[in-house]
Amino acid sequence: MQKEFTPATGNEPTDRLYTMSIIIRSFKGRKNVEAHLFRSDIPEAELQDAKLLRCIDTDCEKYKLEQSLTGTLEDTKRMVLECFTKEERDAVIKYLEQRYHTRLRKITTGPLSFPVPQGTMPLSTIPEGKSMGFIKFDNVPDYPLDFKVRGFYDLELHEPNVIEPE
Repeated sequence: MQKEFTPATGNEPTDRLYTMSIIIRSFKGRKNVEAHLFRSDIPEAELQDAKLLRCIDTDCEKYKLEQSLTGTLEDTKRMVLECFTKEERDAVIKYLEQRYHTRLRKITTGPLSFPVPQGTMPLSTIPEGKSMGFIKFDNVPDYPLDFKVRGFYDLELHEPNVIEPE
């Protein structure tokens, strides 16, 4: 399994800054499926932390032509809080290595780029559909972490597994 880690610069406005993704060799009839991991159990108290505003560019005028920035300030706060601390990131990596090492092709992690434009939506708000959904790692028996981790995937973006006749 390949691992790609981009270090933080050290001057980020929060310790909750690591994004993570995995490449699953085979998943739901598709190959090399990318899933974007996020923390899904965000305490309300963290949403009220005034320091979060240092992480967000609230100059909406700058981004008014960006059609993807449809969220509120609260949505963007939640998006930042879906990221992992260094300790959480390391715990997730250890869990993935122990439990899924044969199924994963790659783990990628790196810091979020700050400031995050206001309007950026959290992964948890993406509706599930025919090809899009969430891996609920925390629902797996014997899940060892004390926080919930989910993985968003879109099967439409990946080639089907095709078994070649011999």
